[in-house]
Amino acid sequence: MFKIGIIGSDNSHADAFAGVVNIPDKKTGEYLFPDFKITGIFGLEKKRTEEVATNGKIEYIAERPEDLMGKVDAAMVVFRHGDLHLPYALPFIESGIPTWIDKPFCIKNEDARKLFDAASRHNTLLTGGSSLKYVSDVLMVKSAVENGSRIGKLKTAMVNFPATLENEYGGIYFYGAHLAEMTMKAFGYNARSVVASENSGCVTAIVKYDAIQVTMNFIPDSKENFAVLFGENGTMVREIDITGCYLNEFEKFAQMMRTRKSPESFEHLYAPVELLNAVVRSYSDKKEIRLKGLG
Repeated sequence: MFKIGIIGSDNSHADAFAGVVNIPDKKTGEYLFPDFKITGIFGLEKKRTEEVATNGKIEYIAERPEDLMGKVDAAMVVFRHGDLHLPYALPFIESGIPTWIDKPFCIKNEDARKLFDAASRHNTLLTGGSSLKYVSDVLMVKSAVENGSRIGKLKTAMVNFPATLENEYGGIYFYGAHLAEMTMKAFGYNARSVVASENSGCVTAIVKYDAIQVTMNFIPDSKENFAVLFGENGTMVREIDITGCYLNEFEKFAQMMRTRKSPESFEHLYAPVELLNAVVRSYSDKKEIRLKGLG
């Protein structure tokens, strides 16, 4: 049995993952991950943490995050604000405890690099980011990009997802990370540059690859999410249904624990962090920003 500790209770994702793991399936009455259990949680808000623990049948509430060490086999860091991910994840990584970090994986590029450096030095399993990169519609778009399908060779594309520039959780980074990760999962992690602009709270960013470019539209309160692919022989319009995203992501986390191999390379975890920072720099400084990669 893998015992998992959740770090951060403010996010609805804490409820979602506890529900996926600790609550039996309503239809079958069986646990979806019988070899896993979320056994402990730490949060900054006592009342909220108690609520998540009660609803998610989490037995132990830690007064300090370090109190979970020695009691869990892995940690899931799920704070809403990405700037909290480095300080709360780092002690677990440095202790060799496999760690999953929610979106945004980090806000600052240098924070992500510090996590990768620590994971490498301590030989710690590390993964995370947006759960939406694993939904079936994103994977279908990825397949169409790689295999051509009926539209033939891809010429250009666009994707949209909601994001706001002002909120208490880091602005565009809070929800914009979803769009950055979906885009790179579908179209590739080897983008060369990005040029972006902002108008009335909406951000449009053109991600340039060697042979194509993809337009990302960050739209506040957008109700529907689509990918549109323009190919040599036709156009593909795919609505992005995010149903089941938490289950999809926990399956990847479970796979990592069972196989002792991360489902994502450091390069793939880093690229969307760098991309989103480049988007912000581009519309703020009104210039095209080159992407350097993890290096």
